[in-house]
Amino acid sequence: MHHLIASYLFQNKTCPLPGLGTLSIAAGKAESDFLNTAIKAPVPAIVFETKEHDASNLLDYIAAKNNNTVFQAIEMLGQFCNNLKAAVITDNKAVLNGVGTFSADASGNIYLRQDALPQFFVQPVKAERVIHPQAEHNILVGDKETTNTIMTEYFNEEPVQKSRWWIWAIVLGTIGLLAIVFYLSNTNLPLIGANATSIF
Repeated sequence: MHHLIASYLFQNKTCPLPGLGTLSIAAGKAESDFLNTAIKAPVPAIVFETKEHDASNLLDYIAAKNNNTVFQAIEMLGQFCNNLKAAVITDNKAVLNGVGTFSADASGNIYLRQDALPQFFVQPVKAERVIHPQAEHNILVGDKETTNTIMTEYFNEEPVQKSRWWIWAIVLGTIGLLAIVFYLSNTNLPLIGANATSIF
């Protein structure tokens, strides 16, 4: 019965255990391993809850695998689950091969400690990064959507040189004014209007 429960659980992602609760598989997340150019497989977690669900599909599965009737499957599954629950109560431990170990805390709440999954469940996948430099694709820049081609052109544009001729005009004008002031201060030319005498 152990292998039937485990195989049904992994095929259907949920498995009711009448009188005990329900097992289900919560999907994990894949992780990127850039160093080894691989993607690590998501590691699923087996979760146990005391809430019971309909077991009719499991009973059909057990009957089909054992070439029994559904009534015989009900009896087999009921006895198996009762034995599990009794082991948890008396020994505080019940092993479900391929799935995990049931235990109870001081309050009598039953929980599951998951077994390590077989390695073939969590094989990494090779993930070589492929770059197509000529392919155009959409990218998000801030809150605007654009393409990689437009952004490449934007960053490759020559910066516009601003005209700075007016700075040189100011510098040359200042030098010219200083030269005139220096010339006038070093010559003895009379100032216009200062002690000017009429030539007439």
